[in-house]
Amino acid sequence: MSKILKVTPNDDYTLLVEFEHGNKIIFNMCEIIKTMPFSSLEDLSRFKDITLEEKAICWPEPAPDEKSIMPLRLTVDNMLFTIRG
Repeated sequence: MSKILKVTPNDDYTLLVEFEHGNKIIFNMCEIIKTMPFSSLEDLSRFKDITLEEKAICWPEPAPDEKSIMPLRLTVDNMLFTIRG
């Protein structure tokens, strides 16, 4: 599994994900942010507030009044599962 090197969140709720060995994908989050775990990312400034782990994209802990019920984390496996449908 490839290590994530860089992620650029875009205004259209896509992520440009750059992996080791020069691979890149544009991952569309538009449908995912409509689901309960990721609904707090509808706020564009929150969507863009990311940190990286080796194989995951993370967002800060949700505030108590936000809809999300857990810390938000998108792994390489999650992205591949979504792309493959």
